[in-house]
Amino acid sequence: MKKFIGCFLMLLMVTNTEAKYFSITGQVFHAETHQPVYNLVVELDPAETKTRTDSAGTFSFSNLYPGKYKLVFKSLFFERKVLSVLIVDGNLLLDTVFVTPFIKQLSEVTIGEQQNNFGVSRLKSVDGVAVYDGKKNEVIVMKYMNANLAVNSSRQIFSKVPGINIWESDAAGLQIGIAARGLDPNRTSNFNTRQNGYDMSADALGYPESYYVPPSEAIERIEVVRGAASLQYGPQFGGMLNYVLHRSPPDKKIEWTSYTTAGAYKLVSTFNSIGGTVKCLNYYGYYNYKQGESWRPNGAYKLHNAFASIGYQCSDKLSLRAEYTFSQYIARQSGGLTDAQFNNNAKVSLRNRNWFSTQWNILSLSANYKHNAFHQVNVRVWGFLGSRSAVGYLGPANRVDDESKNRDLISDKYKNLGAEARYLWKYYVQKSLSSLLVGARFYTGVTQKQQGFANNGSDADFSFAADSLQSSDYKFPGMNVALFAENIFNIANRVKITPGIRYEHIQTKANGFYKQVQNEIVSVQKNEESRNFSRNFVLLGLGVSYHVWKSTELYANFSQNYRGITFTDMRVIRTSQIINPDLKDEKGFNFDLGYRGEIGEWFSFDVSAYWLQYNNRIGQIQVVDSAYNIFRYTTNVGTSRGLGVELYAEADFLAAAKISKRAGNLSLFVSNGYTNAIYVKSPYSNVVGNQLEFAPQITLRSGITYRYKKFSTTIQGAFTSKQFTDATNAAFTPTAVNGVISAYHVLDWSAKYAIKCVQLSAGVNNFTNNQYFTRRAISYPGPGVIPAEPLTFYVTVGVQFSEKIKQQQFNSF
Repeated sequence: MKKFIGCFLMLLMVTNTEAKYFSITGQVFHAETHQPVYNLVVELDPAETKTRTDSAGTFSFSNLYPGKYKLVFKSLFFERKVLSVLIVDGNLLLDTVFVTPFIKQLSEVTIGEQQNNFGVSRLKSVDGVAVYDGKKNEVIVMKYMNANLAVNSSRQIFSKVPGINIWESDAAGLQIGIAARGLDPNRTSNFNTRQNGYDMSADALGYPESYYVPPSEAIERIEVVRGAASLQYGPQFGGMLNYVLHRSPPDKKIEWTSYTTAGAYKLVSTFNSIGGTVKCLNYYGYYNYKQGESWRPNGAYKLHNAFASIGYQCSDKLSLRAEYTFSQYIARQSGGLTDAQFNNNAKVSLRNRNWFSTQWNILSLSANYKHNAFHQVNVRVWGFLGSRSAVGYLGPANRVDDESKNRDLISDKYKNLGAEARYLWKYYVQKSLSSLLVGARFYTGVTQKQQGFANNGSDADFSFAADSLQSSDYKFPGMNVALFAENIFNIANRVKITPGIRYEHIQTKANGFYKQVQNEIVSVQKNEESRNFSRNFVLLGLGVSYHVWKSTELYANFSQNYRGITFTDMRVIRTSQIINPDLKDEKGFNFDLGYRGEIGEWFSFDVSAYWLQYNNRIGQIQVVDSAYNIFRYTTNVGTSRGLGVELYAEADFLAAAKISKRAGNLSLFVSNGYTNAIYVKSPYSNVVGNQLEFAPQITLRSGITYRYKKFSTTIQGAFTSKQFTDATNAAFTPTAVNGVISAYHVLDWSAKYAIKCVQLSAGVNNFTNNQYFTRRAISYPGPGVIPAEPLTFYVTVGVQFSEKIKQQQFNSF
């Protein structure tokens, strides 16, 4: 441990005391009016830093080493311009740079390094204070999405991320459940879920489930990094999922955006945002309200989301930001069904007393300091207060709810605090720019979980009926300290090798009591319990990328993973599940090998193979008690091995034929994941060789999009092959908690058209009205089969108004 910290500190102390620094200064003018251009972005490569021109059109980069550089001038209103410059032995003063006004419409402007408008791109090798070279990743760019944003349609939003397995069990996208490579999609718990770079799950250490998801209208992009994210973002097997929200427009004092959506089953959604920049201050905020009913009886919801952000930046060196997020919703849940009930009438509901409610509060403070093009520091601190409550009848779907009896109630409260600091150093080795990232993370949290009986009513009453009926009450404190480092060694600007290391200290505790409950009679005996589990470990990783041809590269990555057990579910009493109280931590690794890139503006692709090794995997097996009741038994089932191929490819046929300027764009995409995931070792003889839970062999999504000026329309289809819900691969159980999730397919259509400041969107989801399900619930929203939605439709009207720094105008979508 001491040696590791010593090496870690030595990395921070490395510096070149003999280096001489120089600067680049220039001025940018309008090519037609010959007036200075204000607020134009100027990027400097390979230093990978940027600045903006001031009111006189002036820009400057300082503290630069001698060598070759590339200046990239970019704006929404001017054509992109690139200049190559050379610093020899002195400061460089450029001749006046003239930029030409952009003649394209705003909707045709590309984002970042993306050369097309397919809606999916990749993270840069070094992005801000993060390193992504050699890692499997995707970036979903929301402005190009044709999707039902009002209900966070994950089937459409994640359609171009290959291999994603999706649960569709919550009305209007109140929660999102996704996973890949045979991991459990339950509330996206196998990803480290973040918003603007900080944690947003209930308890990242003890209960990493995400009951909150930001409204899609507020999202600028979604960053998905697979298992190789373990070194920077935590040891999860699934990787990292980061929702990046819109920021204030830099060239406008005020910009107001509003979306109003109406849809099937009384869906009404309103989203209003406001943002702008006033001198050194910038601000952005939104409010989202959504209500509707389920397509099944006894189902309805109301949701409130709010967000506020204020930033301070008077120079390119220092920026400060404070953010606050609030989310609250309540939902009435229709409950689960048996297989026979689903096949007979999937619309039926046999539960009318089940309710679910959450409240989320997240506060974040961040500071970013760029000393120069080669040194950057970022510090982020966040705090979280939240709760969730669920009340209802948790008996199996094949049992009638006796409404004279009290309901089950589970009540959780979450309180946590986290901090993360990162330092990025860019340095030259024989004229090739390399990068070193070092960082540290501290996290502490407490989850309180109580379970007992509520009243026997049918309303949303989340209070316990009496203290004496409380069957369990636990507090789960947790603490995590992590140190990490990754270094990109750039060899001749063609090969990059990125070794990495992460040290973790995790401490989890459980303090509380539980009682045995039989037919609502609490036993006299009260079982006190106290646990303390501390562990230290080191994770290693190695990434390699090789620039092959034009904008394509080969990449490979190996990263170790670790998942510590959580005590939060161990004493929750469920009628359909038993949990082994002596669960062990899970260990393993992810390995990726792939080829990706773009060919011009008409073709983008990423094809890769992976190997996910999962030792001591926690899973479910089917057991029968002495009364012949069937349960899911959660335990360390064994060692699993997942091998697979993930493919994304998209082509614009009209761009390839070079007629897109007059004919529009016609693109076809294919996103396919193939998984061969099985148990290779287990103490249970009936498990070895079985297919992994939640590991469909095929997840295939494909679609075609046509765009012409400000009109676009998309038809896409999705197919998911059958999957099992427990390690014994049970095909059927009377309670429907275990069993096969049959293969299914679904088709969606969406379109949008912009007229000046107004945007109209419409679509039909599941327009062939297929009947299917993607989830068998253990507990809430009711044990059993949870049917997916049938045919639904939506219509959205959006409007945008803004006042520029110098003039007022209606925006063009």
